[in-house]
Amino acid sequence: MPRSVLVTGATGLVGLAVARELASRGHRLKVYARATSDVALLPPSAEVVRGELGDAAALRAALRGVEALVHVAGIATIGQHGAPELMATNVAGVEAVLGAALAAGVRRAVVTSSTAVLGGTRRPQVRDEGSPSNAEALGIPYFASKVRGERAALAFAARGLEVVAVRPSYVLGPGDVHGSSASTVLALARRRIPAYVEGGASFCDVRDVAAGHADALERGRSGEAYVLGGHDLAMSEFIPRVCALAGVPPPPRVPYPVAWAAAAGQELGARLRGRRAAMTRDLVRAAALYTFVSSAKAERELGYRVRPFEGMVRDTLAWFVARGKLQPDTPELRALA
Repeated sequence: MPRSVLVTGATGLVGLAVARELASRGHRLKVYARATSDVALLPPSAEVVRGELGDAAALRAALRGVEALVHVAGIATIGQHGAPELMATNVAGVEAVLGAALAAGVRRAVVTSSTAVLGGTRRPQVRDEGSPSNAEALGIPYFASKVRGERAALAFAARGLEVVAVRPSYVLGPGDVHGSSASTVLALARRRIPAYVEGGASFCDVRDVAAGHADALERGRSGEAYVLGGHDLAMSEFIPRVCALAGVPPPPRVPYPVAWAAAAGQELGARLRGRRAAMTRDLVRAAALYTFVSSAKAERELGYRVRPFEGMVRDTLAWFVARGKLQPDTPELRALA
């Protein structure tokens, strides 16, 4: 049954796809966005309320008359933000938004978590919602912030708010306006990634993830988490396949110590110049992990489905080409254009 739904983070890669999916299903859509956020790509029917995650008055206004909440807003990058900022957004932000929702009488909430809550392994291993987590032990602040944020969200289920957590993996697909995870495909096509370390991830499409959010809202079990994964690929599989679709040579694989030392050097140089390093040691540590997952629970309970890998990559490339972010300078890219 259609609901009045508030979506936070709706101007990012996942949030925008979620807003469009909900609108296509007939839900009445409100969007909570910062004053500086560009809302031009949102569904025309969406009502926009401006505010920050910590602005109690603005949250109360946004939640007025709302039956359900989809909280997507958060920091979704590794190595680009310090632990205090990550905890303020990914943990305290969750508590503020869900606390306001509970006080406003909202019945149901879906929170965007991440497969990062499971941590990662040094060897390929497929894990699911029942697997033990080593996320906090890894010492990567982003992973720890997602664990604590999901824990804080699900705690609201005992306080009378129906809460479902969804855990997307590595998200690709069209719509990456802010340089989030799908921009890895862009960087490879532009030949901007000089080398990589071996590890692995589960690559999913933002449109499948958006449908997973909507299905979780409509029929997910309160207090439960659902993995929204994709194709489990080692980087030595993922990178050559993406580069072949773009018509460019793949970068070389380097040993972990070499990448770690290069990242340490970049961090030092950036700090001396008062800038932020593009490659950090946290990013290298995360890239060297295997974060393979099973979406069997979401497939069984939500009807979650994963589209073919080549299709999601081609659509990602085509989106960047269409928006002038990628020059179609190979036969493969020209065919997409």
